[in-house]
Amino acid sequence: MAISTRIRTGIGQLTDMPPITLSEGKLTDQQAAYITDTLRGLIRAFNGRISLGDGSNSSLSGNIDGQTREFFFAAANTDYEVPHGLGRPPIGILVLDVNVDAAVVRGNQRGDWNASRLFLRCSQAGTTALFVMV
Repeated sequence: MAISTRIRTGIGQLTDMPPITLSEGKLTDQQAAYITDTLRGLIRAFNGRISLGDGSNSSLSGNIDGQTREFFFAAANTDYEVPHGLGRPPIGILVLDVNVDAAVVRGNQRGDWNASRLFLRCSQAGTTALFVMV
């Protein structure tokens, strides 16, 4: 399976800040206002607003270093290779939603998780699961 590139949706993420250049060793009023707004954005984002993103498939998971993925498990208790775009081996998954009463767990090939794939299994055939790989 191909690597699943993380998509930036902007949900739960702060915008990048352009470089600040001083004029005669001073900040302009506009630069000072921009820095203030950026710092306020950081404060708002981290005071009770850590986000898992918008849940769209392959999207960055908000402020968390992860990737959201929707995956269909055709067979029960079978290991499935799930590509991801973390660029590092994941430490686990956070299951957000499943369409039936089922458990999504790590597969038997946990040692084979790497920077582009992991292995999962599900207890119920025909399950669609939404999870975040972290």
